[in-house]
Amino acid sequence: MAPATYSRTQIILHWLIAALVAFQIIFHEGIAAIWRDRMRGIVPNEPSLNPHAIVGLLILALVLWRLTLRLRRGTPALPENEHPALKFVASATHWLFYLLLIGMPISGAVAWFFGLPQPAQAHSLAEKLLIPLIILHILAALAQHYYFKTNVLKRMLGRT
Repeated sequence: MAPATYSRTQIILHWLIAALVAFQIIFHEGIAAIWRDRMRGIVPNEPSLNPHAIVGLLILALVLWRLTLRLRRGTPALPENEHPALKFVASATHWLFYLLLIGMPISGAVAWFFGLPQPAQAHSLAEKLLIPLIILHILAALAQHYYFKTNVLKRMLGRT
């Protein structure tokens, strides 16, 4: 049976991960510039301590924690009267988030720490998928709240 609400930990993890992902997107140019210089041979192809890499590994740990909570505790059910196609999109979107937010730190870490271009390309492709997915997620949450008049957004704000 699905829980009626998200746990406080699930809510905190959601917003903490969202903030860290926003940080990564906004401030990614520093590591991208170093990476380009490494690949061009301008600087040695050796990893350096970098906030982007550290935050990426933190995101990985937090996402794995959140996924563990999801699998153990569950999540609130989607609105009963929701169209099955919207339920499918919501579910697929969440699982794609998990895939990207686990795969990106792993591919980024492998690229960064081993100086390999192929995982960096996978990381870059995942970024191009993640940003539109975030926009879709935000628009869907707003549509649930303002158009469909459900409590979906309120649940993640801790206000059921």
